Amino acid sequence: MHLAGSVVVVLLIVAAPFVRDWIAPTAIYVQEPGHELTGLRYLYDERLGWRNIPNWQATTYGRKLTINSLGMRDREYSVTKPRNTDRILVLGGSYTWGYGVADDEIFTEVLETKLAEFGDARYEVLNMGVSGWGTDQELLFLTDEGFQFSPDIVVSAFNVTEHPIYNVSSVQFTLAKPMFLDTDLQLGNVPVPKPGTPYPRLKCNADEVGLTVALIERMAETCAERKCRLVIMKYGAFHYRHHAEFRDVPAVQAALTKREAQFREPLLRNRNIVLLDLDQEFEARGLSLDELLAGNFDGHWNADGHQHVATILYQFLVKHKLLQVASEKTSTLN
Repeated sequence: MHLAGSVVVVLLIVAAPFVRDWIAPTAIYVQEPGHELTGLRYLYDERLGWRNIPNWQATTYGRKLTINSLGMRDREYSVTKPRNTDRILVLGGSYTWGYGVADDEIFTEVLETKLAEFGDARYEVLNMGVSGWGTDQELLFLTDEGFQFSPDIVVSAFNVTEHPIYNVSSVQFTLAKPMFLDTDLQLGNVPVPKPGTPYPRLKCNADEVGLTVALIERMAETCAERKCRLVIMKYGAFHYRHHAEFRDVPAVQAALTKREAQFREPLLRNRNIVLLDLDQEFEARGLSLDELLAGNFDGHWNADGHQHVATILYQFLVKHKLLQVASEKTSTLN
């Protein structure tokens, strides 16, 4: 999500559908300058800061952009999971949302197509990505709404170079957002101040690594309580390792290595977390930065990049037998 400069706030009275059991009497729409190109337009949310607009259709850099009635950049799904169906719920920011690529090019859609040929179970991959969200907003959405969809697997797309910074901020891209104040996950800035109104800049009492690890661990706990697996799909470092401005700068490369280790070690120790390191997988496949990004904007994956991510995620789920586990759980419930 790249909300450069000021944002435009529009107030309209609507009856917009939500997954929650309430309807806001006044909808506040927020759009970035240049939204005609990016398609980035949002609905203010007092709990999450902002979210996708249900039933929204536009384009992102000329490519089809569709938000369904439940606020997903995806086709329509029922809230109730169909019988004999396993669900993978994917959380993330602009990479998951699909900045600059068409609806059917996003890795979640490609993955769902691949899964149609796996095993006897039917698989649905639900794209819950919202551009600009951090791990904190993902956790709130998952616990408030996401589990209503009865996922068997939750995938959190974790940008190791961005999300920790977002998590310790109460303002992001000029918009107020919720923020957890410490590693005990005391929540602050909720209800989130409305756009265009004064808002405080809260100070987080934890460092960005400690808070982010606590958020992911809480996400893992809540998934374990509901007997679904949590996959953390980490990415972001590959971009800086191969970017012309940074690849030959020792300080940048050392900082990346340190940052990755700070997260890898505690996440690997948690038995409720399965860690997929996309950065390592990109390296192992000998991919270039151009193969992943060329033709898209602001360092986001292009259509080929999404294809690679979908293939890596599919092979990872098969290798770690996560699909079989989900299928076995589903069969016992039917």
